[in-house]
Amino acid sequence: MRILFINALFEPFGGGAERTIKELAKLVNGLGHEVKILTLWDKEDEEVEIDGLKIYRAKIPNLYFPDGRSRPPLIKRRLWHIIEIYNPLAKRIVSRQIDIFTPHIIQIHNTYGWSSSVYDAVLESGVPGIQVIHDLHLLCPTNMFKKNSVCKKQCFICKLIRFPQKVKTNKLKAVVGLSQFVLKKFLDEGYFTKVPIRRVLYRPIALKKCSFVRKADNNSVNFGFIGSLYPYKGVELLLKSFRKVKRANFRLYIAGRGFNDYEIYLKSKYADESVIFMGEVSPEIFLEKVDVVVVPSLGHDTFPRVVLESLSCGIPVIGSNLGGIPEMIIDGVNGIIFDPYKIGDLEEKILMFASKIKDWRSRCSVIRNSVSNFLDFERWANEWTDLYNSVLNL
Repeated sequence: MRILFINALFEPFGGGAERTIKELAKLVNGLGHEVKILTLWDKEDEEVEIDGLKIYRAKIPNLYFPDGRSRPPLIKRRLWHIIEIYNPLAKRIVSRQIDIFTPHIIQIHNTYGWSSSVYDAVLESGVPGIQVIHDLHLLCPTNMFKKNSVCKKQCFICKLIRFPQKVKTNKLKAVVGLSQFVLKKFLDEGYFTKVPIRRVLYRPIALKKCSFVRKADNNSVNFGFIGSLYPYKGVELLLKSFRKVKRANFRLYIAGRGFNDYEIYLKSKYADESVIFMGEVSPEIFLEKVDVVVVPSLGHDTFPRVVLESLSCGIPVIGSNLGGIPEMIIDGVNGIIFDPYKIGDLEEKILMFASKIKDWRSRCSVIRNSVSNFLDFERWANEWTDLYNSVLNL
């Protein structure tokens, strides 16, 4: 069976969603199916092979490529989003690749940059389509996060500009949410009401066994953040809270990259010998240094990989109560949940963790076992095989 994956970004661009797509594509390849990934970038079209996967990179048919490092002027961003409402050039790219690859199933992931026209290309081809939801982009161009605050409901403007997506995705054969939260969120907003197959398929992670040797300083309490350095990830909330309650033996490790100007701002405002900015490093290098990982998301993170990566290595997580994060954290067992919009709550949880540091350090095996069901690749393979068969039998 031939399966075409469509996504905005792919290695070396992107983050957790792109790593998940790569792992899924490799798994499907391993089941004997042929996979091709259609993605965007800022250069001329090219077809390459990465780790045994066929990748077609198309030059983005828009004003710029959203690489996550630079922020174009406001007017340019506004025009970009207007074009993204419906881009016939993107449809032409997708239709051509469908004709060339002749897939049996098309799997649509993140569509920013492609626009709603991607659905017309899929629907007109007659090939059954599956929507995989990684985030809230189909509801809102800014992932339901505006003016440094989470949006509780889809606003009128977003309803208007996302109406084409709402109508067209209703004609697909299946929708997969990567967490209970994200599928419910879309159903509550009236999406996918006519889609016959609706499922939640939790994603496991490749980091099933931790090979690193823990190097955290036991004389210190070592907090850590790893991920994209963007406002909605809550990294500044963590830095502010840490500054308010830090003790002489507290350390905070910040790993990841973001917009250049925002990185410079954070490093300047929160410069402190107890705060270590590590840049972009592997999870293993980061995790070996910390006692706890803090996931302070201010927006709805669907199912952040960092939570599973940490817990699977026996490292507890202090996590926001938003999005799919609470689906992985058992409060008081493998981590602590806090409300990022409750003043002082993160500070309180930081001190609470520090006061019981010896107890938390002794829980490694309990923490690992708490997420064993999320690390089952065989289960994941069986669930996707069943989904493909169900779609083809409609």
